[in-house]
Amino acid sequence: MWTALSLGAFTDNMLKQALSVALIYSLITAPLISNDSALPIVGALFPIAMLIFSSIAGQLADKYETAMMFRRTKLIELLLMIVAAVGFASGNALILILALFLMGAQSAFFSPVRTGAMPKYFAPEELVRANAFCSGGLFVSVMLGIVAGGFLIILPNGPQIVSALLVVAALGGWLAIRLAPPAAANASDLVISWNGLAQTPKLLGYAFSARGVSRPLLGIAWYWSTGALVTVAVPFFVRDTLGGDGTVVAVMMGLFAIGAALGATMASLLAKGRSGLGFAAAGALTAGCMIVAVYFLSAGFTPPADGSFLNAGAFFSTPQAYALAGAFILASISTSIFVVPLQAAVQRRAPADRRARILAASNMLNAAGAIIGSLLVLLAPKTSLEAVDLFLAIGFAQGLLALYMVRRRQRVTDGLYDEMLHGV
Repeated sequence: MWTALSLGAFTDNMLKQALSVALIYSLITAPLISNDSALPIVGALFPIAMLIFSSIAGQLADKYETAMMFRRTKLIELLLMIVAAVGFASGNALILILALFLMGAQSAFFSPVRTGAMPKYFAPEELVRANAFCSGGLFVSVMLGIVAGGFLIILPNGPQIVSALLVVAALGGWLAIRLAPPAAANASDLVISWNGLAQTPKLLGYAFSARGVSRPLLGIAWYWSTGALVTVAVPFFVRDTLGGDGTVVAVMMGLFAIGAALGATMASLLAKGRSGLGFAAAGALTAGCMIVAVYFLSAGFTPPADGSFLNAGAFFSTPQAYALAGAFILASISTSIFVVPLQAAVQRRAPADRRARILAASNMLNAAGAIIGSLLVLLAPKTSLEAVDLFLAIGFAQGLLALYMVRRRQRVTDGLYDEMLHGV
């Protein structure tokens, strides 16, 4: 499961980053609209697909045996990576955009199976560590996918290399998941409703009526909203504010993923049989401070006057660049410390017979947040705002969230907060 998750994250992010760099630096041309306008839309396609298909995916994950669902979803991923490989090899932007959208649909079906399986495989007191382990592998794979996609696509034979790696990684994920242990269905007698639109409010109702689930769900959705905004804004930020090229984009996104992996590891170490929720507010506050620091540190950079772009070596030739990178990675570490305990809390508290559907509802909320985050970058040029200004807004919003969490902690009962997990 861990191997398949990690390789899937690699392929998703390699595809998305290679396409993003190809668009932002005009290596391929998007049909009908400008490349700058296409980039936020591309960023929103993945979560839009998750939002559309998650309600059906949650039902299937509850109804059918876990290992069988794992095998089928990963086989579909392999087929889609072959489609993406054709898109890169031919330079066809439409095929690539379609493949990215369909990968979002595939993730919508894989995610509730994976997150719903974890309480079957692990005891309640193990869930924070299990989520941290999965998140660590996830974010390292995200980093590798981002770096590989950003660096390889600009090589002379970059599209062909990217195509080959996508197919090989997807094949590895499919082979690995075939070894996943069986786990019984949560609700084998469930009657599937294929009307996703009608099922959406029903699944959200399950999520918001389950005791202690709604606030962690909303916190996770906030995390994915800000993460999507940062992911889409960074290429514009690097190009327009820092004057960097695609290698600088890849390095900054790689640092963001490294920080997320380190933060997941720290969340596991901090928990030690506890829920870890006590550290989540500190993570939110620290992240806000570091994101505001990124905004102010970026004021010291001036893009080259001749319109050229700095590569990663030239960009990191100054101490200012290292300070900016340090603030960026600390922000990512802190956001991961914030979100990992929330993920475990939802898995722990969700009723077993509806767990996968509640986790599918979480995916829908996450997707909605990611769509909003991505499209905010599209709206920014319509105002006087630049990409760097969005970081300042995120930083202050993170601070307000941390204050709410502290206030909430003071008012909530110990039983709901489930701080100690032994014997739960």
